[in-house]
Amino acid sequence: MTSAALPPSSEASPPPLDVPAFLAPLAAESKSGRPLTLRWRLDQLSALRRLVSENGPSILSALKSDLGKDPVQASYTELQTVTREIDHVLARLKRWMTPRKVPTPGVFAAAYSEVRRVPLATGGMERPACLVVGSFNYPFSLSLLPAVGSLAGGNPTVIKPSEKCPATAELMEKLVGRYLDEGAVRVIQGDVPVITALLSQPWGLIFFTGSERVGKIVASSAARTLTPTVLELGGKAPCYVSSDCPTDLRSAADRIIWAKTLNCGQTCVAPDYVVVHERVKARLCREMKGSLDRMFGPDPRRSEYSRIVDESAAERLVEMIREVEEETTDNETGPATKIECGGSASCDPSSRYVPPTIVLDPPLTSRVMTEEIFGPILPVLTCRSEGEAVELINSIPGTPLNLCVFTSSAETYDRITRACPAAGAHRNDCIIGNGSPFLPFGGLGSSGYGNYHGERSFDAFTHEYFSLYKPCHWIWEFGGLRYHPYNGSTLFLKLNNAPAVPVLRRILLALPLVVLLLALIYVPALRPMGIAVSDRTADLLLWMAEHVRMVDAAQ
Repeated sequence: MTSAALPPSSEASPPPLDVPAFLAPLAAESKSGRPLTLRWRLDQLSALRRLVSENGPSILSALKSDLGKDPVQASYTELQTVTREIDHVLARLKRWMTPRKVPTPGVFAAAYSEVRRVPLATGGMERPACLVVGSFNYPFSLSLLPAVGSLAGGNPTVIKPSEKCPATAELMEKLVGRYLDEGAVRVIQGDVPVITALLSQPWGLIFFTGSERVGKIVASSAARTLTPTVLELGGKAPCYVSSDCPTDLRSAADRIIWAKTLNCGQTCVAPDYVVVHERVKARLCREMKGSLDRMFGPDPRRSEYSRIVDESAAERLVEMIREVEEETTDNETGPATKIECGGSASCDPSSRYVPPTIVLDPPLTSRVMTEEIFGPILPVLTCRSEGEAVELINSIPGTPLNLCVFTSSAETYDRITRACPAAGAHRNDCIIGNGSPFLPFGGLGSSGYGNYHGERSFDAFTHEYFSLYKPCHWIWEFGGLRYHPYNGSTLFLKLNNAPAVPVLRRILLALPLVVLLLALIYVPALRPMGIAVSDRTADLLLWMAEHVRMVDAAQ
C-alpha cells in the first residue's frame, strides 16, 4: 500500500470560550442526580460504543489525514481499544457500583460499615464535570478511554482533543453531539487560550495525557482550584536484551521493531532505546534490520508506515539524527557511533516523513539519549554485563512508563525490574500489556501519577465514600462506657481492643464476645464478676483479635 505525501496539519482558531455557558448543560445534568444511577451510565457507555462501531470508516479517514495511520493499525490501536474497554466496563459496572461491606471494630458493635464509590463531579456549577485532555499521538482512543472511566463513575465529562489532529477533533465533536446527551459529554476544540480557560475552572478531576512539561502546567493550574489530577506523561522507556535472551532472536527483533515503529514511534510506552549485551548485539541488529525490511520493504515511504504529527516535530527528529551523524566514528572511550539504517538523507519533514533509523552507540550526551525521542529513531547501546546495563539505564533521568526485558530467565527479569524503577514492565515483549483492561496503566514519578484502564478507571473517577450505620438503642450503649465520667476505669480502653466484627461469613466468631459483654454489663448478679475478671477479659479480647487476624491472613 502506498502512502501519499501528507500536508502539515493546520490548527483551528476557535472563538473565545464562555466557560460557564459551555458547562451549564453538564451542571444541570449533574445536579439532577441522574448520573448517580446505573441506567444513566449504561446508556451513555452504550451510546459511546455505537458511536465507535457505526462510524469506523469516518474515524479511520480522519486518523489517516492527521497521522497517516494505516487502517488496520488504527482499528487496532484506536477503535478496538475503545470498544474492548467499553465492553469490559459494561459487563462489570453493576458490581463495581455495589457498596462493599467491611468489618467494624468490635467497640462499635452493633454497627454496619460499607464503602461506596461516588462521582467526583459533585453537582451544580462548582464542580459540574470531569475534564479529559487528549493527546495527539492517539487522538481518538486517548480522548475516549478516560471518558469511559469518567462516565462509568457517573461524571458528566468534557473532552478537549488535541488541536494538532484537527480532522479527528472535528469529527469527534460532531459524533459526540449526535450520539451522547449534551449533559453527559461535550467536546471543545481549541489551543492554548481554550485549555487555559478550562484549567482555570474547578473540576471533579482533570485527566491529562501529554508531555512532562505541559503536565507540570496542568498540575500547577489544578492545584489552584484543588482539583485532583491524573497525569499520563512519558519518558525514555528502556529495552534491555540480556546475554541469556530468548534463542528466537528474530521474534524478539520483530516485537521491538513493531513497538518502535507503531504510529511512527509516537507512543509513550514504546522502547525509546535498547541496551544489548555485546554477545548478542550483532545478531540483534541484523535481525532488527531484517524486521524493518519485512514490515516496510526497502522504502518505508511507500508502505503502511505512518507519519509524524506535523512538520515541526519531524524537523526536530531530523536534527536529532543529524547530531549523531556528525559524531566521530573513532570513539576511544567506547564503541563507535554508527547509523545502522535510515538517516537524515531519507527524511522529508515537509511531508512529515522520518524513516526508521537505528543508531548504534550514540554519545550519552546526544539529544537522542537526553530527550524523549517520540519518533522512529532507535538508539542501541552496548553493555558488557547486567550490572553495566542497570547502571546505564539508571543514569538516564526520569522514571519511564515502561521497561522491556528480553531474557529466558525469570530471575534475570526480576533482578532488572527490581533494580530499574519504572511504572510497569514487559518480559519478552513490548507495549501489548498497556492495552489490557485487566492491568493498571499509569505513570510513576516523572512519567505521571494515577492509574486507569478497566476497574482502575472507575476508581480514578470516583471517591471512596464511607458509610457507617449503628442502631440507636440503649442496649448497644454498653452501660455508657465510652461517655464521661470515666472515674479512672480502664474498662472502655480494654473494650477498645475488641476484635473487628467481621462481615457475615465470620459473624459467629464475634457473637460470643457480644453476648459476654452484654451479660457482664446488664445482669446485676454478674457485675461484680465482670469487674473481677476484667483483666482476663482483656486477655481474651486480645487473643480473639489475633485469631481473627490469622483467619484473615489464611483466606
